Amino acid sequence: MSGMRDAIAPGFGERFALNSTWGLAGLGAFCAIAVVKQGSLFSFIAVLLVLFLSHWFRRRAMHDQQRRNEAMEDERDSAIASRGDRAFRVTASIGIVALALALAIPAMRGPLLEVALRLPGVLLLALIAANLVGHVVVAHAYVRERR
Repeated sequence: MSGMRDAIAPGFGERFALNSTWGLAGLGAFCAIAVVKQGSLFSFIAVLLVLFLSHWFRRRAMHDQQRRNEAMEDERDSAIASRGDRAFRVTASIGIVALALALAIPAMRGPLLEVALRLPGVLLLALIAANLVGHVVVAHAYVRERR
């Protein structure tokens, strides 16, 4: 037996953050290959749809939790979620500033504009990375609290 940590089942927020981390990692890899590298319009639209619907994924998961009469979020969960939101905002800001700098440098601008969907793909990839960092921060906070 590996201790008390295994005896406590993870709550909704922790499970959602961990699942979202894996999902966003896969979406980021797909976006990097299919949109940024290959410039696929179909893949670009698919990534846009998944990102657009991601807000409703959480709402749907919360609705399912309520139907099962399981404990929902409390102040602790809200505080942890706010850390993730803060990490998302910081990462998104850094990503956009880095992209703006890359577009300002002629040697870096060429490759970004070379393929039709590369620049929009990089923007989506920055958004995916920011979401991923936010969920990793939340998942890490839950794991740290369980110790």
